Amino acid sequence: MYISRFVTGYHDSYVFRILNDSAVSMKRSGYLEWQEYFMAICFLSAMRSKDPATQVGACIVNDDRKIVGIGYNGMPLGCSDDRLPWSKTASDTLDTKYMYVCHAEMNAIMNKNSADVKGCTIYVALFPCNECAKLIIQSGIRKVVYASDKHASKKSTIASKRLLEMAGVECCQYEPKRRQVVIDFDVIDRSGLSQLPDSPPRQSPVPGPQPEPADCADSVRRNLSALMVEQAGDQGL
Repeated sequence: MYISRFVTGYHDSYVFRILNDSAVSMKRSGYLEWQEYFMAICFLSAMRSKDPATQVGACIVNDDRKIVGIGYNGMPLGCSDDRLPWSKTASDTLDTKYMYVCHAEMNAIMNKNSADVKGCTIYVALFPCNECAKLIIQSGIRKVVYASDKHASKKSTIASKRLLEMAGVECCQYEPKRRQVVIDFDVIDRSGLSQLPDSPPRQSPVPGPQPEPADCADSVRRNLSALMVEQAGDQGL
């Protein structure tokens, strides 16, 4: 009864939409879970890296699931990406990137937008090296979630795991439920996507003969004349 009164006078398609609201009142499925979201931020941030060999991102999250720091591997502030080397090997170690690059974990910690990152979780694309492990421990981060451990046999990774274990920092590998997260900039322009409620269609005019413009003018003049006569009588003129 309430719905019938509510939709009376609206277009049939709008009536149909109202009556079928129950079909669209549930939240959508397929949305990103929290860990998927934070790890996706890591991989998105990594796309900012200029490193031609390895692009790594990091994302620091507090207990309220708020992002408090993001970073990716790159050269220090004020140091030109074009003048410093990006090579992994060279006859002189000064001509390799390892002497200069700041890792994603370091940048995420330094870029923090909170007073500190104590008790936070850091999401990283690659298991942290021993130098980053030191920073993680000293900053008070209590958990590391990593996507890849492809350098597990390297001494720097072995040392990193030893340090993190001794400091009581929990480490766990992220197990994705989906292999890809696609960003489509055109999706927002597709029909049916809006953060605002739909506007109801304008009510159709009541069917029947409509007065001509001349008839409307005559009616206004008659009403005005009648009003002037009435006012004159009230004033005794």
